[in-house]
Amino acid sequence: MHPHLADLELSAMGAVRPPADVAVAAALRRERQGFDAVWWADHFLHWFPLGIWTPDLVAQAAGQPSPHVWFDPVPVVAQAAAATETVRLGIGVTDMVRRHPAALAQTALTLDHLSHGRFVLGVGAGEALNLEPFGLANDRPLRRLTEGLEVLRLLMTEAGPVDYAGEVFRLEGACMGLRPAGAAPPPVWVAAHRPRGLEVAGRLADGWLPLATDPAGYAAMLGQVRAAQAAAGRGADAVTPGAYCRVVLGQTAEEAATAIEGSLLLRFIALTRPAEAYHAAGAEHPLGAGAFGLSTFMPTRVGRDEALALARAVPREVLLGTVLHGTPDDVADQVAALAGAGARHVQLTNMTPLADPSRATESEGLLGDVILTLRDRGRREPGAGR
Repeated sequence: MHPHLADLELSAMGAVRPPADVAVAAALRRERQGFDAVWWADHFLHWFPLGIWTPDLVAQAAGQPSPHVWFDPVPVVAQAAAATETVRLGIGVTDMVRRHPAALAQTALTLDHLSHGRFVLGVGAGEALNLEPFGLANDRPLRRLTEGLEVLRLLMTEAGPVDYAGEVFRLEGACMGLRPAGAAPPPVWVAAHRPRGLEVAGRLADGWLPLATDPAGYAAMLGQVRAAQAAAGRGADAVTPGAYCRVVLGQTAEEAATAIEGSLLLRFIALTRPAEAYHAAGAEHPLGAGAFGLSTFMPTRVGRDEALALARAVPREVLLGTVLHGTPDDVADQVAALAGAGARHVQLTNMTPLADPSRATESEGLLGDVILTLRDRGRREPGAGR
């Protein structure tokens, strides 16, 4: 049997807030911890309404006046490229509403050179909270994503003038003279969860990076990616299956669960889960029937009382299912289960400080233990070459 852990790539979320020197140093720390990659999110807003961002409800509000504090990931990746040597550096993920695919192609190629071939570009269909408040329309998001990926490919692989006649994007004699640092352009990964998005990922992406906690659900989505990949005539390994996993760690499983259940902020993260997760818990999504909060939730339109009501409406099962959690061994088991379902790249985003800021330092050590445990298990697998 193909080893599940021996060839598993592990990555982490990069720091996205000031001070800048700490954010860059964090990337170097991840490299030294043994992570294969670091990804930076590309957001304008966070998932948290301003009405609940007060010290009586959220400890972090005492030192950070707004939840909506985000670095532009592009210059941070550039700085991290200079500070690190081997770890891969990704933007995970941006969209092609705020960033036109031609500009994104130039950015990706520039970061490819600055990182000496270590850059990975992640894209998705776009999230309402990053678009609507700024007057950015995202009509036909899957069509935009599809065409944007095709334009990216065209500009990063063809040096001469190119034309493209799409419904959203058009090129007429467009030329991207900047060439990749190596033999191939930087890989492009797609975040997708729904059937149409999964089809796009299988047909056009180099990697796939969905939110994931449930191995069975992950395997079902991966099956759709693989089917689209095969239908497009692509090789069996054309798309690297990834998984973006939020993690809460504790010295015991009970400690981790208690931190999750007591976290108002994680309840808003749970609102990003699809309606199906709420139905499985015998509840309707607090945002309405059929909601998929990841793409539709708009925190700036929610006042304090409504926000607290939404948070109370998140069932315990959905809340706990939003994150991998427990001791380092528990989380390693959960990651191994995703690897068994087909994942070959798992991003571990440490949400422990979000749940309980007092345990931020401790949780970093526990996250390091997860990495060591998974690496050790991989080395002991039959046929492992690591």
